[in-house]
Amino acid sequence: MSRDWKTIRIREDAELQRKEWFTYQVGDSRFNIELFETTKGDFYAIGTPADSSRLFIYGSSLVSDPALALEQAIKKINRDHDQADILAVGEDVHDDDSVGGE
Repeated sequence: MSRDWKTIRIREDAELQRKEWFTYQVGDSRFNIELFETTKGDFYAIGTPADSSRLFIYGSSLVSDPALALEQAIKKINRDHDQADILAVGEDVHDDDSVGGE
C-alpha cells in the first residue's frame, strides 16, 4: 500500500500504524520481527523467537528510518544468540556495519 494510508481519517483519540513481518534465521534459531510505522513517519521493530517456549523480546528505539529499526532489533538478537556482552549503554542505536558480524 502506498503512503495514502496515512491520510485516512481516524478518530482524534485513535492511532493507526502499519506493520510488516520479517523472519530472521541465525544458526538453528528463527525469529519473527515486526516492523511498525506510525502515521508520523516513525518506525520501531520488535523481534521474538519463533520456536521457543520462552518469550524474549528484542526491541528497537523509535527512529525515522525503517532499516535502522530492523538493524537495532537484529543486533540485539545477534548479541543474545552469540551470548556477547553489552559494550556500552545504547550501543544498538547506532547505525554501523557490525549488523552482519565482525
